[in-house]
Amino acid sequence: MTPAALFTTRVYRSVDDLPLDRLEPLLASGTLYDSPAYLRYCEAASGGLLRHIILEDERGRTVGLVSLRVVRDDQVRRLYNLQALLDSPETDAKPAGETAPDSGTVPGFPPLFPNAIAAVPGAHCVLLTDPEADAALRSTQRGALARAAVELAEVEGCVATGFLYLDEDAAKDIADALGTDAPFLVAAQTELAGGWPDFEHYLATLSTSRRAMVRRERRQFAKGGITTRVLYGTQELNEATAQLQLRLLERYGVAGTVESILRDYAQLRATVEGQVRVFVCEQDGQPIGMSLGLVDGERLYMRLAGFDYSATDTRFTYFNAVYYEPILWGIEHGIKRYFFSTGTYDAKLARGCTPVPLYGVVQWPAPLRERAVLRLAAREASLRSELGLPE
Repeated sequence: MTPAALFTTRVYRSVDDLPLDRLEPLLASGTLYDSPAYLRYCEAASGGLLRHIILEDERGRTVGLVSLRVVRDDQVRRLYNLQALLDSPETDAKPAGETAPDSGTVPGFPPLFPNAIAAVPGAHCVLLTDPEADAALRSTQRGALARAAVELAEVEGCVATGFLYLDEDAAKDIADALGTDAPFLVAAQTELAGGWPDFEHYLATLSTSRRAMVRRERRQFAKGGITTRVLYGTQELNEATAQLQLRLLERYGVAGTVESILRDYAQLRATVEGQVRVFVCEQDGQPIGMSLGLVDGERLYMRLAGFDYSATDTRFTYFNAVYYEPILWGIEHGIKRYFFSTGTYDAKLARGCTPVPLYGVVQWPAPLRERAVLRLAAREASLRSELGLPE
């Protein structure tokens, strides 16, 4: 095993400064959310507050990468707000789209800003290690990256550092390296295994009652005269689609503006334009619902949605725009796995998704640690019950 002392770390403040040629073996082992293009989007969305740490071994080979966001205040997406983790579990029922800031301030807890979060939009932690190393060495590399991230956070003046949306093994490695409390369940990615030849074969994977439910939602959708256009890229996204997203946010009491959503469109256009697929549902020529996903080979990651709640049969529009229309498109275009992100688990599980547990590790300020552990335990129990996971 390589001693941690033999690792060297380097910090970069922009993806464009990273030695991407040396990182290629690591990036090739990752997903769309680890790609330079997506990290450029995350940098733009964060206002330039994303930091990247690479790990080199004693031979000078690049064997690790972690990305860390500095969070200055509560104007950040709820999924990346450490303060929000200490909120009561029932307040986590937010819309699937992660497009607006949400305070998470909890009475009785001191402010946790600035803090640092190793996570990016899409409920993903960019934490890559040498794909050719054995399990023990990769654990050591994760530990070295975690310690380097905490050191950088301290330099940035952060009062807490969190690593969110990890698999269980990675979370344990980080907790061991930092000497924190055990990892906690923070969310679940919802995955749907595809590869069916047609929609009927997808329906065959569901129970009889759920098949009937989906068929009813498809009939109501068609009866309402609603049609769907699939857009490649962001060029037709505009104030009308932004208004749909804003209405969804307002329905759940989440702050947002048309201007901030339009900025997000521009950031997507500048970075991952080729991966964007938009499903726009229209009635009488007017958009009444939409969802947006990102394609990565045979994978489709659904990212956000919006709806006109004054339109007829909006609830049928919702399920078709978010689930069935992307599935229908995916069947025709070779998608083998769908990712519907976190939250609103009942609807996703009812439509065939499997919950994949995601864990977190946080280095809390000492005065907060005991209370945080108790609050997170209650939050985890609630989440496990919702997901149908064992205690």
